[in-house]
Amino acid sequence: MRSLKLFYGLFLLILMSFTAPGDPPGFKISMFDELAPLYPDTKIEKPVTSYAVDACLGSVAGVDILLTDMVPGEAIRFTLASKGILDKFYANWYFMIDVPVTENTGLDSRTEKFSGQTNPYVIRKAPFRIYEALDPVQSGYIPGRSTQALRMEIPVGKNFPTGKHLFSIHITQKGIVKKLEFTINVYPVEIPPVNQSHLNYVNWINLGNLCKDHEVEMWSEPFWGMLRKYAQIMASGRQNTFWFIWSDFFRFNPDGTVAEFYEQRLNRYISTFLSEGLTTIQGAPFASRRNWESDAFLVAVPAADKKEIPAVSDEGRKIIRSMAEPIIAMMKKNVWESKWVQGVFDEPTDEYVDRYKSTVAFLKSMKPDLKVLEATMTVSLAGVVDCWCPQVQEYQKNAEFFEKRQAAGDQVWVYTCLIPGGPWINRLVDQERLRQVYVGWACSKYNLQGFLHWGLNMHSGKPYEELVRMHGGPTNYLPAGDSHIIYPGKTGPISSQRFEAHRIGMEDFELLYLLKKQNPDMAKKLIDKLFQAFDQYDKDISDYRKVKQELLSTLTGSTI
Repeated sequence: MRSLKLFYGLFLLILMSFTAPGDPPGFKISMFDELAPLYPDTKIEKPVTSYAVDACLGSVAGVDILLTDMVPGEAIRFTLASKGILDKFYANWYFMIDVPVTENTGLDSRTEKFSGQTNPYVIRKAPFRIYEALDPVQSGYIPGRSTQALRMEIPVGKNFPTGKHLFSIHITQKGIVKKLEFTINVYPVEIPPVNQSHLNYVNWINLGNLCKDHEVEMWSEPFWGMLRKYAQIMASGRQNTFWFIWSDFFRFNPDGTVAEFYEQRLNRYISTFLSEGLTTIQGAPFASRRNWESDAFLVAVPAADKKEIPAVSDEGRKIIRSMAEPIIAMMKKNVWESKWVQGVFDEPTDEYVDRYKSTVAFLKSMKPDLKVLEATMTVSLAGVVDCWCPQVQEYQKNAEFFEKRQAAGDQVWVYTCLIPGGPWINRLVDQERLRQVYVGWACSKYNLQGFLHWGLNMHSGKPYEELVRMHGGPTNYLPAGDSHIIYPGKTGPISSQRFEAHRIGMEDFELLYLLKKQNPDMAKKLIDKLFQAFDQYDKDISDYRKVKQELLSTLTGSTI
């Protein structure tokens, strides 16, 4: 009897230690698929404390973790344990930053206010906030809110052991410990490194924003160090193509003519990206519009006393030649010619065709084998453009034409921007992350050679606040996230949920590439299960996971 009383006494003491006045009731915690949207107002109804993912070598195994009812100002600590495997491998942790979506993407383009139509193809009605930016964090960080989302990822390098691996996650605040289990099923197939990718992928970088965001002076040594960090994050997302703007590497006279070529600067710029694994050099278009209400076709150079120089004029051609010739010579000297594709005039439409053809002919008179890559808005440039890049809805509308161009030896990429909206594949914040994943599946289905987007870091001065921003008029706004898919962090650029989802799709392309070589019929069957067209696809994450598992099993002949 005494032993029984002693037992109950000890039990009450232990119970009181967990429920003493002033102690927190204990935070809640749950795991979520990395492709599922998470919001600051997400409630944990039925906590998920065990989660499994399928992975392959050369990839990343990630999971999102939501914590609610925390004590702000009290440190959160987290540890990861496994039997022996973590002696050689490690985990990365990220603090998720939520951003605002003030207006929804439009049914046709831009935002809903552009045409006044409601877009039913969004994940949530605006306004709302969503976890998006991924800021690296260490155990012991202090939360400022009672609700916080984390991302944990384990790099699955080429030497990672295949098979099933169980990890224990412990998250602690004020002595209260919550335990999670994370299983990775690693299949014996490897994603090739970014410099061996079979799909081109480019996001355009804004060097001015890089300098402002990180307080570095253009072309200074701190600038070059930061540029390398941008090259590294681009490569980590499987971006293998980068652009350079011609006028950044010249000094101009007041009349717009070239005074000096900064060859060493351009050499260092290109070498920085190539050394981090990127492989294709895109010369940015050197001609431009005055605006979208004008049909001017101008040389895009800074000119102090002459703001408009037509590209097809004698004066314009003199400037183009004075830039093109030293660039051509430098590319030849460095044996970079096979890596170089060149733009001329972004998004040419029918009214520009004659001037576009004339300018390309002039450019190719200096380098006949130069490959022209353009984001095209016309099909009237056959024999002029070598690498077509229509918007996804225009590709789908003119698929037969583009297939014929491929048969003739041209390449075909696709791109998205503030268009298209509605159900179409794009990379916007109020859309399913599967849409970013399916970029890779679409490129595989249609045998496309690349994907282009203008917005790596083309944000305004408030990248965490202005996800939707004005674009030239009272109803003309860029939709949420169109301008940037990475964010400026404290010591360099940081990733986003959309950037990681896009990476997953690029990795899936490589797996489908392997399966096409082994069993093209099976590859087609798996693609058709998930992706039928740029505006028709499966939005169920669990369906995607099942097909991804089937893809890995088929490739490897193994089930884990």
